[in-house]
Amino acid sequence: MKNISFTSRIKPVTLNEFASTIASIPSKNSVNYPWTLKESIKAKDVYTTNIVDCSSCLISDGEEAVLMHLNPNTEMNHVFSRVITFLRGKLDLKSENLQAVLLGSKNNQKSLDIYNKFQTLLQQLNIPYTELKNGKTPTSVAYKSTSDEVFISNRTIDKMLKKGDNTQESLKSGFEKISIADCDEIVNK
Repeated sequence: MKNISFTSRIKPVTLNEFASTIASIPSKNSVNYPWTLKESIKAKDVYTTNIVDCSSCLISDGEEAVLMHLNPNTEMNHVFSRVITFLRGKLDLKSENLQAVLLGSKNNQKSLDIYNKFQTLLQQLNIPYTELKNGKTPTSVAYKSTSDEVFISNRTIDKMLKKGDNTQESLKSGFEKISIADCDEIVNK
Protein backbone atom coordinates (compact mmCIF):
# COMPACT_ATOMS: atom_id res chain seq x y z
CA MET A 1 0.00 0.00 0.00
CA LYS A 2 2.82 2.37 -0.80
CA ASN A 3 1.05 3.88 -3.82
CA ILE A 4 -1.23 6.26 -1.94
CA SER A 5 -2.25 9.03 -4.30
CA PHE A 6 -3.06 11.65 -1.66
CA THR A 7 -1.59 13.01 1.54
CA SER A 8 -3.66 13.47 4.65
CA ARG A 9 -2.88 16.64 6.48
CA ILE A 10 -2.71 16.35 10.28
CA LYS A 11 -3.82 19.68 11.71
CA PRO A 12 -3.46 20.40 15.45
CA VAL A 13 -5.99 23.12 16.35
CA THR A 14 -7.19 25.06 19.36
CA LEU A 15 -10.35 23.94 21.12
CA ASN A 16 -12.24 26.88 19.56
CA GLU A 17 -11.00 26.00 16.08
CA PHE A 18 -12.08 22.40 16.63
CA ALA A 19 -15.55 23.55 17.71
CA SER A 20 -15.79 25.68 14.55
CA THR A 21 -14.65 22.74 12.41
CA ILE A 22 -17.24 20.30 13.74
CA ALA A 23 -20.02 22.91 13.60
CA SER A 24 -20.25 22.20 9.87
CA ILE A 25 -20.36 18.40 10.34
CA PRO A 26 -23.82 16.90 10.99
CA SER A 27 -24.13 15.45 14.50
CA LYS A 28 -25.24 12.13 12.93
CA ASN A 29 -21.62 11.86 11.71
CA SER A 30 -20.18 11.83 15.23
CA VAL A 31 -19.17 8.82 17.29
CA ASN A 32 -20.61 9.26 20.77
CA TYR A 33 -20.91 7.46 24.10
CA PRO A 34 -21.03 4.53 24.86
CA TRP A 35 -18.25 4.27 22.23
CA THR A 36 -18.77 0.79 20.85
CA LEU A 37 -18.59 -0.57 17.33
CA LYS A 38 -22.34 0.16 17.01
CA GLU A 39 -21.70 3.92 17.18
CA SER A 40 -18.91 3.81 14.57
CA ILE A 41 -19.62 5.78 11.41
CA LYS A 42 -18.62 6.04 7.76
CA ALA A 43 -19.12 9.41 6.08
CA LYS A 44 -17.34 12.15 4.14
CA ASP A 45 -16.83 14.15 7.35
CA VAL A 46 -16.70 12.57 10.83
CA TYR A 47 -15.68 13.41 14.39
CA THR A 48 -15.47 12.17 17.96
CA THR A 49 -14.54 13.82 21.24
CA ASN A 50 -13.37 12.92 24.73
CA ILE A 51 -10.83 10.21 23.86
CA VAL A 52 -9.17 9.43 27.19
CA ASP A 53 -8.44 5.74 27.79
CA CYS A 54 -10.38 4.74 24.67
CA SER A 55 -8.74 4.04 21.34
CA SER A 56 -9.96 5.75 18.20
CA CYS A 57 -9.11 4.68 14.67
CA LEU A 58 -9.89 6.75 11.58
CA ILE A 59 -9.44 4.97 8.23
CA SER A 60 -9.78 7.06 5.08
CA ASP A 61 -9.64 6.43 1.36
CA GLY A 62 -9.44 10.19 0.67
CA GLU A 63 -13.14 10.44 -0.15
CA GLU A 64 -14.78 9.03 2.99
CA ALA A 65 -13.66 7.84 6.37
CA VAL A 66 -14.63 5.21 8.89
CA LEU A 67 -14.29 6.41 12.47
CA MET A 68 -14.27 4.05 15.45
CA HIS A 69 -13.98 5.07 19.11
CA LEU A 70 -13.83 2.03 21.39
CA ASN A 71 -14.19 2.14 25.16
CA PRO A 72 -11.90 -0.39 26.91
CA ASN A 73 -14.47 -0.98 29.66
CA THR A 74 -16.90 -2.63 27.19
CA GLU A 75 -15.88 -6.28 26.83
CA MET A 76 -17.24 -6.67 23.28
CA ASN A 77 -14.89 -3.89 22.11
CA HIS A 78 -11.99 -6.28 22.72
CA VAL A 79 -13.35 -8.83 20.18
CA PHE A 80 -11.53 -7.74 17.04
CA SER A 81 -13.14 -10.34 14.80
CA ARG A 82 -16.17 -8.03 15.06
CA VAL A 83 -14.01 -5.02 14.08
CA ILE A 84 -12.67 -6.74 10.96
CA THR A 85 -16.20 -7.84 9.96
CA PHE A 86 -17.41 -4.26 10.44
CA LEU A 87 -14.55 -2.85 8.33
CA ARG A 88 -15.12 -5.37 5.54
CA GLY A 89 -18.69 -4.11 5.31
CA LYS A 90 -17.58 -0.47 5.12
CA LEU A 91 -14.33 -0.40 3.12
CA ASP A 92 -12.49 -2.16 0.33
CA LEU A 93 -9.68 -3.40 2.56
CA LYS A 94 -7.56 -4.22 -0.50
CA SER A 95 -7.64 -0.60 -1.73
CA GLU A 96 -4.20 0.96 -2.02
CA ASN A 97 -5.66 4.34 -1.02
CA LEU A 98 -6.39 3.45 2.59
CA GLN A 99 -4.54 5.21 5.36
CA ALA A 100 -5.30 5.63 9.04
CA VAL A 101 -4.82 7.67 12.18
CA LEU A 102 -4.72 5.72 15.44
CA LEU A 103 -5.00 7.68 18.67
CA GLY A 104 -5.76 7.34 22.32
CA SER A 105 -5.09 4.72 24.98
CA LYS A 106 -3.60 4.88 28.43
CA ASN A 107 -0.89 2.74 29.97
CA ASN A 108 -3.12 0.08 31.49
CA GLN A 109 -3.89 -3.44 30.32
CA LYS A 110 -7.50 -2.97 29.16
CA SER A 111 -6.74 0.23 27.28
CA LEU A 112 -3.57 -1.05 25.64
CA ASP A 113 -5.30 -4.27 24.57
CA ILE A 114 -7.59 -2.41 22.16
CA TYR A 115 -4.87 0.00 21.00
CA ASN A 116 -2.43 -2.86 20.32
CA LYS A 117 -5.13 -4.82 18.47
CA PHE A 118 -5.75 -1.80 16.22
CA GLN A 119 -2.00 -1.59 15.52
CA THR A 120 -1.82 -5.28 14.66
CA LEU A 121 -4.89 -5.03 12.43
CA LEU A 122 -3.53 -2.03 10.51
CA GLN A 123 -0.18 -3.78 10.06
CA GLN A 124 -1.83 -7.02 8.89
CA LEU A 125 -3.96 -5.08 6.39
CA ASN A 126 -0.86 -3.14 5.30
CA ILE A 127 -2.59 0.20 5.97
CA PRO A 128 -0.09 2.97 6.74
CA TYR A 129 -1.04 4.92 9.85
CA THR A 130 -0.14 7.91 11.93
CA GLU A 131 0.03 7.17 15.63
CA LEU A 132 -0.91 9.62 18.38
CA LYS A 133 -0.64 7.60 21.58
CA ASN A 134 -1.61 8.46 25.15
CA GLY A 135 -3.10 11.91 24.91
CA LYS A 136 -2.12 13.98 27.93
CA THR A 137 -5.65 15.42 28.15
CA PRO A 138 -8.98 14.29 26.62
CA THR A 139 -8.56 14.43 22.85
CA SER A 140 -10.91 15.12 19.94
CA VAL A 141 -10.46 14.19 16.28
CA ALA A 142 -12.33 15.19 13.12
CA TYR A 143 -11.87 14.41 9.44
CA LYS A 144 -13.02 16.52 6.48
CA SER A 145 -12.83 14.85 3.08
CA THR A 146 -12.94 18.06 1.03
CA SER A 147 -9.51 19.08 2.33
CA ASP A 148 -8.41 15.57 3.42
CA GLU A 149 -7.51 17.05 6.81
CA VAL A 150 -7.49 15.38 10.20
CA PHE A 151 -8.11 17.92 12.96
CA ILE A 152 -6.69 17.07 16.40
CA SER A 153 -7.26 19.00 19.61
CA ASN A 154 -6.93 18.67 23.35
CA ARG A 155 -6.28 21.10 26.20
CA THR A 156 -2.51 20.63 25.96
CA ILE A 157 -2.42 21.36 22.22
CA ASP A 158 -4.76 24.32 22.78
CA LYS A 159 -2.48 25.77 25.45
CA MET A 160 0.68 25.33 23.35
CA LEU A 161 -0.86 26.87 20.20
CA LYS A 162 -2.16 29.85 22.19
CA LYS A 163 1.32 30.25 23.68
CA GLY A 164 2.70 30.54 20.14
CA ASP A 165 4.26 27.11 19.64
CA ASN A 166 4.22 25.76 16.08
CA THR A 167 1.82 22.98 15.17
CA GLN A 168 4.44 20.22 15.23
CA GLU A 169 5.63 21.11 18.74
CA SER A 170 2.03 21.51 19.91
CA LEU A 171 1.15 18.05 18.60
CA LYS A 172 4.22 16.50 20.25
CA SER A 173 3.32 18.13 23.56
CA GLY A 174 -0.20 16.68 23.46
CA PHE A 175 0.80 12.99 23.35
CA GLU A 176 3.33 10.65 24.91
CA LYS A 177 4.20 9.22 21.49
CA ILE A 178 3.64 10.43 17.96
CA SER A 179 4.65 8.78 14.73
CA ILE A 180 3.62 10.41 11.44
CA ALA A 181 3.13 8.06 8.48
CA ASP A 182 5.09 8.78 5.30
CA CYS A 183 1.78 9.47 3.53
CA ASP A 184 0.78 12.15 6.07
CA GLU A 185 2.06 15.60 6.91
CA ILE A 186 1.59 18.00 9.80
CA VAL A 187 0.04 21.28 8.70
CA ASN A 188 2.21 24.26 9.61
CA LYS A 189 0.40 27.44 10.53
